[in-house]
Parts: sequence; C-alpha cells; structure tokens
Amino acid sequence: MPKVRINEVELAYRVRGNGDPVVLIGGFTMVKESWGLQVKDLARHFRVITLDNRGVGETGIPAGPFQVSDMAADTVGLLDALDIDAAHVFGVSMGGLISQILALDHPDRVRKVVLGCTTHGGSRAVRPTQEVMAALGRATDPAVPVEEAVRNWVPIMFSERFMREEPDRLGEFIRFSVQNWPSPEGAAGQIGALSVFNVRRRLGEIRCPVLAIAGSEDRMMPPENARLLAEGIADAEHYLVDGAGHGFFFEKPDEVDSVLLDFLQKEQGPPDATQG
Repeated sequence: MPKVRINEVELAYRVRGNGDPVVLIGGFTMVKESWGLQVKDLARHFRVITLDNRGVGETGIPAGPFQVSDMAADTVGLLDALDIDAAHVFGVSMGGLISQILALDHPDRVRKVVLGCTTHGGSRAVRPTQEVMAALGRATDPAVPVEEAVRNWVPIMFSERFMREEPDRLGEFIRFSVQNWPSPEGAAGQIGALSVFNVRRRLGEIRCPVLAIAGSEDRMMPPENARLLAEGIADAEHYLVDGAGHGFFFEKPDEVDSVLLDFLQKEQGPPDATQG
C-alpha cells in the first residue's frame, strides 16, 4: 500500500480510476477500504483517492494532540504528493469537518465539496440525544473490548430498517470494523480534534459548489445539521437519503452514488462577480 510522509506522519492512501480527482475523506474509525461501495461507481468516471486519516489504519499516530486543521493539511499534502492542483472532495462525519476546513483554508485546492452527515460544530449545532451520547461513550471507551465497542457503535450508525432487513451486510460491517478498529491512542487523537470544531461563523466564506447530504434517520448526527450547513453556505444544495442512518452511504450506496455523480458531473455557471 503506498504511503507518503506528510507533516509528522506516514500517510497511507489508495488511487483508483482515471479522470478528474475526487478525494473521499472518512469519519471517525473509517479507513480507506471503508469506501468500497463508492469507489466501485465513482472510479468509472473519476480518479478516486482514499486515505487513512492520522490515527487510523496504516497511517501513523503523531506524538501529541492534533486538530481537524492538521488532518486537512494532511489531505493537501497528499494532493501535492500526487501532483494534483485541485480536487472534488466528499467527506462524511469527521471527514465533513475536514472538508469544511479544506474549503475555507485551502479554497484553491477544492473544486466541489460534498458534506455528508456532518456539522458546522459549536453550540448552535443540533446534538444527539443523551441516549446516543451514552452509546457513543461506550463505543469509544478504551477499556471496552473491541468487539463490544463495535456492537455499541452499530445502533447509532444505522437505521433500524437496515439492521432488521439486512443482517448479512450488517454482519459484514461488524467483522470489517472489528478488524480495522483504531488503537486507543488513535481514537483519542481523533476525538480530541472533533471536540473543539466550530466554523459556523465562517460558513459564508465558502465559495465552491457544496452539497450537504445526510440520512433522514441519522441518530448520531441529526439531519437538521445538514440543513443548517446548506442554509449557511451560499447556493449550497441539500439532499436527504430517506430512511437511512449515519452510515447512509453504506446503507443506500446506489442512491448515494447516483446523487454524487449528478452533483460532481454537473456543469457550474461562472462565479458571481459580486461575491468578493
């Protein structure tokens, strides 16, 4: 698996397909292989880049704490290493935070952004219920055995319909997650970065085309957050995947991939000259 030294970590990545580049940025615990269902469709049209964020998979864990901006800088470093001037970006959950920082702090490197099941952060964000927060705490407790942590993770990742009607695919997710669960140090680093994120007041600075997408049954990141993002970003589009949870892209990959392709391949008009 190729790796490149970026900042203070060895970052692992994978490239599939040809065409305009699309970077897929995962959420907490996600590794580059988590994107298999999207890569299959997108790589027919795009050069698809997946990566392990710092703290998970085959990418290293830095010695000290890090921020979402550091993970965004890692992505920029990967684009540099691949000689890519600018790319489309699709980030989910924590990856959506990273994608917002890319659009805000590195606007020349981003063509279009898809923000999946994510938030602008801060006190104005819509938070999960106490029940979901308690389940999240059990899933991320370093004292909890990995398989138990994953089984605590599942009910807040997926809709009840998916868990009831697709046991085989659910079992596949559990096995994959157990094999790829982050170390306590890697998980703690990512959680620390998540806990201080807030760009609500900066959303209006984002100028690239944006699609905010979420599952209508998302319990971990209530879908109202996607609406808030779309309202805060000029001309942003908004899409709800009906009946899907936080893992909407895993639950309904055909629908999600179709929406992604429509958005990414759509021709955009020239920028409004009145907008700075």
